[in-house]
Amino acid sequence: MAKGKKKVFIPISLYEKVEEEIASSETKSVEEYVIKLLEEKFLKDSGGDLSKEDEDKVKERLKALGYMD
Repeated sequence: MAKGKKKVFIPISLYEKVEEEIASSETKSVEEYVIKLLEEKFLKDSGGDLSKEDEDKVKERLKALGYMD
């Protein structure tokens, strides 16, 4: 195991669902996929992202400016 990592055990059925999910994606491994999901969850919750309301306002403004359809 690489330094700075810990093992996490998940049910085989869940592992297989992740394998199915990544089969048609650019993600190379179940580990990479799970890390990405966890980073999205915890980095988003850290306050670094916009709220849903603010995100919607930005999208509306970009549409009004012609940058989005």
